[in-house]
Formats: sequence, C-alpha cells, structure tokens
Amino acid sequence: MLKKRIEAWIINDIGLTEMDNWNQVMRFALRLAMRVTAVAVVMVSCILLAMDKLGWLIIPLPRGLLIGTGIASVVGFNLTMICSVYLGHAVVHMARTRLEFQQLSRTDMLSGLLNRRAFIDEVMATERGHLLIIDIDRFKQINDRYGHIAGDDVIRNIARLFLTAIEPPHRLARIGGEEFAILLIGLDQAEAIATAERLRRCVATTPVDVQNHTITVTLSGGLADLTPLRDFSAAYAAADKALYFAKAGGRNRMHHESEIRHYILDQEPPLFPGAGILDLAVAAQSS
Repeated sequence: MLKKRIEAWIINDIGLTEMDNWNQVMRFALRLAMRVTAVAVVMVSCILLAMDKLGWLIIPLPRGLLIGTGIASVVGFNLTMICSVYLGHAVVHMARTRLEFQQLSRTDMLSGLLNRRAFIDEVMATERGHLLIIDIDRFKQINDRYGHIAGDDVIRNIARLFLTAIEPPHRLARIGGEEFAILLIGLDQAEAIATAERLRRCVATTPVDVQNHTITVTLSGGLADLTPLRDFSAAYAAADKALYFAKAGGRNRMHHESEIRHYILDQEPPLFPGAGILDLAVAAQSS
C-alpha cells in the first residue's frame, strides 16, 4: 500500500512522466526540492525536540531548532535540486529517444513517408475515406537504364511532390518498391478523383534530374472507397484492381473502382470464363 502511494505521488503529483523539455525539468526539480526540504525540516525538528527531552541537547532548544532547520533547508533543497535536474534530464533523454524510435519504426527511410505497417494502422483507425494506390510506370526500366540510385532519386522526388501537394488530415505512405498509398479523408468521390488526377499531372509535368539525365516519370493509380463495412484488405483489393485497369489502359492515368464495374457491365459476355481478364492482361503486356 505504501509503495503504491509513493509511486502515485511521484508519477501523478510530481509529473515525472510529463517532462520533455528544460522548463518542465526545472519545475519538477523545484517541486521535489521544496517537498523534500519540508520533510527534512520536520524530521530535524522532531529529532532536536527528542534530544532536548532526553537532555542530550547541549545548546538551548530555540537556537538548536534555528541552526538545525537552517542546515536542513539549505542542504536538503540544494541536494534535491541537483539530483532532480540530473534525473529530469535522463527522463527527457529517454522520452525523446523513445519518440524518435517510434517515429523511425513508422517511417519509410527512403521516402520519409509512412511505411506499410503505420499506414495500415491509420486506415484501420479511419471509418470513411478513399484509398488511392499509386504505382510508378515502368519503374524497372528506370532502374535498368539509369541504375538503382537513380530509381531511389525518383522515389524521393515523387515523395517530395506528394508532401507538397497533400496536407493533413490525409496520410501518405510508401508501401512497396515503387508503390505508394494515400488515405484521403473528408473528400467526396469527385474530390478524391480530382485529387488523384492533380497528383498524376503534377508528377508527369515535373521532370526528374538523375545521373546527369532528365527523365519524365508518370504514375498510374487506383482509387477505392473506404467504409465502416470494408476493412483495409477489401479496400486495397478494390484499389489494386482499379490500378491494374489503369495499367492495362495504357498507364499514366487514374481510375476509380466504379469505372471498372461500369466497364464490365458495358462489355459483351465473354466467350469463356476469364476471357475479360485475359484481354486486360494482353493489353497490359502490349503497352
């Protein structure tokens, strides 16, 4: 019971876990020093009173109390301040290190965007929105022709463009080699499609300088609706189908999942099961 009371006093009353800057450290040290000083003064006073009762005090009690409490105040206050400041700095350092580690564990090191795991967490915490999956067109050819360092430069450049064009509450992530994902929040379907098109045009009209070469990069993307009845896997599958549809249609384009449904409904029945998918695959390979 006593241990729990002490822990509650240190954590809740003193606020040890709230320190993340110098001002909070000093406030913590001052509070603790004043309380320790008060306890020290009371203890010294009690000891002097007991010594006076037993006849062990060789000086008058008032003088002894004045000297004893004075020494207890000065020593207790200053010693506690010094120890508290060192402790506070250690806590601040550990808190900042923990935050940095958490940030690194959620960040893609190459692009500076959220990584796949952190992005999925963001999607799972969102009831409604739009999931946009984006793929860099012919990225393998960029790596083969200019090298992987150039490919990394392309990814970093696209990430910078995305960060410039997309602001919170939307979320940006790199979820694969050349694959990006964007969680669009608070937009209707038309606004989400317009945002996707704006990103596509922005990248297509911004050449990238890599390895003494200037290359034009294009994107293809698929957009799917995120609803309370649809988890990340279902939304991702729908967006990925729309992305595949954009690739099969010639790349450098964005498609919403509804366009695929309309396309399928407008087509004549295939000659055999899977023929429609086969046509899309042939078109993708020829492009």
